[in-house]
Amino acid sequence: MTVLLLILLSFCFVPNYAVLQSELQTSQNLKATTESIKFSSEYPEFENSVHRALSWLITQREYDWGWRNDTAKVLTALRLATIQDYSNRILPTQLETELSAKQLEIEIVILLWRHREIPITPPKLAQYSLAVSSMCKDPKEFHGHDLIATLQHHEPVQDLDFAYASLAACSAKSHVRKKQIRRLLDIANTAKDHNIDTVAMTILALRCIVKDHRHRNLQHSLRRPSISLARQQHTDGGFGNVYNTAITMQALQEVPESNSYWNRTAARAYIESRQDPDGAFTDPGLTADSLLALSGKGLGAIRNLDCGKSDSDFDNHVEIDVSKSLSSHGNDSEIRNVTITYTLWVGSNITENSTISITAPRNTSFYNIMQVAMELDPHFTFEASEWPNGHYVHTLAGYKEEPMGYHYWLLYRLPEIPDPSAPPANQLVAPVGVDELLIEEGDHYLFWYKKL
Repeated sequence: MTVLLLILLSFCFVPNYAVLQSELQTSQNLKATTESIKFSSEYPEFENSVHRALSWLITQREYDWGWRNDTAKVLTALRLATIQDYSNRILPTQLETELSAKQLEIEIVILLWRHREIPITPPKLAQYSLAVSSMCKDPKEFHGHDLIATLQHHEPVQDLDFAYASLAACSAKSHVRKKQIRRLLDIANTAKDHNIDTVAMTILALRCIVKDHRHRNLQHSLRRPSISLARQQHTDGGFGNVYNTAITMQALQEVPESNSYWNRTAARAYIESRQDPDGAFTDPGLTADSLLALSGKGLGAIRNLDCGKSDSDFDNHVEIDVSKSLSSHGNDSEIRNVTITYTLWVGSNITENSTISITAPRNTSFYNIMQVAMELDPHFTFEASEWPNGHYVHTLAGYKEEPMGYHYWLLYRLPEIPDPSAPPANQLVAPVGVDELLIEEGDHYLFWYKKL
């Protein structure tokens, strides 16, 4: 095994291994120095919980520059800590971080090499993938292996593991399938039937997915489960235990709508009250989880790390020939054509069902799409009132809203073509009006005339 690690280090991961090897010989001195700094009165900032946790984590680093089974978690926490305003006297140097990152890569390679003997569990693979992403490396291109594809090949049975895997895929800016999004939404919509950590991880995954402009219409789906989760805070400020409180804080800080339903200060105080005098929270793994919560930068921040790449570098939009010239909205310099579907349903029992497919420049307003649909098919003729904040559609296909009878037109933005046998829930109603709703590849829109 030692020979294998040396081969991996010298040929796969560290081109200047001789230089780094000399630095390894000083690890004992570095560890001792860090430990002495921790309690030094010269640095009063070490007195707060975040600094003490950071310092303790560094003292627990092994001589191979890893943290045994918690290397991935600790590296993720340290990486996210670097984007906070912490003293360089606490955080590892660039060289130290590089050595720890190489140890992480070795761990992953060994697991991949032995996967037939000892299968990699989805949570562990998700943990490694998140760590690789946090280090600004692509887990989809990990030395010839696609960690995300491996993770998604076998969908986890447990909802918590599934949400964790989905968060890892999204954080790597990988495509999250529609059926996976539906499962996450199902978990969110039945939050009361799931454990706190499952709901929190699901919210983190969905919040990450919403950051992708193609799924921004799902933002409203986070409000109800987030409020439900926030209301489970105990009188002591926690959510049952340190881990649940840490993961819940990470989730709720991503959803501002939940702020008035929980006490962030009390939750922080709960975690801090469980911190040992030396800065630890029992072990490196739980200390890393707690650090993510206390620092205000949790797992949800990984996707937005400044790694020199924008979301557009990872998009896989399909380009389609223009069939109708429309005015483009937004500030994109490149006009890219996308195809969407537009459906009309009439009646709560759906007595009429019509669908049309339209190709147009991305970021075209849905109001312009409606105008094109009306020209292509008279059945999609509509009437709208013009208000200062945009158009309000009140008549479609000859059916006018009847407020006295509670019959209204509701507009939905969906991840797939609407199915009359499984009508969408009201949580999927478009969050903005027809003028502000901008189309993206694969969008499906439904105007449904129904009684509320």
